[in-house]
Amino acid sequence: MKSYRILDCHVHYALPIRRDALHETLRCVGADAANLVVVPDRARISCVPDALAYKHAYPGETYVFTSLDVSEYMRHPKSVGRRMKAFAARMLRAGCDGIKIIEGKPDMRRMLPVPDFDDPVWEPFFAWAERGQIPILWHVNDPEEFWDEARIPAFARERGWFYGKDTVNNEEQYRQVTTLLARHPKLRIAFAHMFFLSAQLERLAGYMREFPNIRVDLTPGVELYVNLSRAPEAARAFFDEFPSRILFGTDIGARAVINRTPLDKKESFQRVKLCRSFLEKRGEFSMETDGGFLMGEGGLKLFGLGLPDDMLEAIYHDNFISFAGAPPRAVKKRRVLAECRRLRFMLGLMKRFDRDFVADYSAVDDVRAYFKSTRSAHKHSIEREAST
Repeated sequence: MKSYRILDCHVHYALPIRRDALHETLRCVGADAANLVVVPDRARISCVPDALAYKHAYPGETYVFTSLDVSEYMRHPKSVGRRMKAFAARMLRAGCDGIKIIEGKPDMRRMLPVPDFDDPVWEPFFAWAERGQIPILWHVNDPEEFWDEARIPAFARERGWFYGKDTVNNEEQYRQVTTLLARHPKLRIAFAHMFFLSAQLERLAGYMREFPNIRVDLTPGVELYVNLSRAPEAARAFFDEFPSRILFGTDIGARAVINRTPLDKKESFQRVKLCRSFLEKRGEFSMETDGGFLMGEGGLKLFGLGLPDDMLEAIYHDNFISFAGAPPRAVKKRRVLAECRRLRFMLGLMKRFDRDFVADYSAVDDVRAYFKSTRSAHKHSIEREAST
């Protein structure tokens, strides 16, 4: 494939994935830079310090989008918006570049008492984000077939992602989010996975026209590329209309973070190959099965768009820079360590709110040890320079 600057806007990272392992994987798949999107962890509350330690190790080429503090849903349900604003502001001061909201995933709303997104309790958070033009990458819904017992893929059913009447409906979430956008039309949001509307491109285009500050990313689910391949002319028209508002992402690391397993380089390569082949090839092409999370047991026949170089350069790199700014913010070690201390306290407190909670302090300890080692290395470097 032709060489382009690649900034992957949707990469997952959390310990115990090794920092050097993710960096090596990104280099192997051709990514020059990455945005680490942080999602909550039940046993650890927050993985933001993990991502900021990675960013500190690889500055200049790493962005970090903080998660929200899920403990607030249990501790302070009546002031969630105000407290999420305070938490996100602290994480931005610590070195994060934006915010990742995973709470629109129906599975998260099933597990957590997340208020409806158009509920007034959220107002302090979204009003602040709009005023400050804070970039938000937001996962809203899942593929529509996850609500259809006859159509849901086996891998999704195995993960518990079938959504019945006990789970928020996807159309209800679209209503909540579009109501919020009408209230705050200047919110700076990129909807992950094409807002799960890849099978309804005219509807998605309508939202893009109505709210000119929103964007979408191309992170698979494979259903996104299947849907676009079924309607290549409509897909090309969508890309032609919104060339500056489409971001490249892959979800590298998602399975490793969910399962706490090592990064799979083959799967990471397949993710990049799928996305880039669709964008760069013109006409029909095949993708081999990966036997699992991305493409299941059967191979795929897809139809690529063969986009021109200027559009590819925008999607692969420039559009995210326009969205999030450049360069990435610097990591503030003292603020990251302060967050580690807060998390250690919170992990001890959470048992009051959840009897089954089992705290995991390993990542907090690892991040503290990492920054201690960097201080020692810096001190020894200064001593060596002084002695020469």
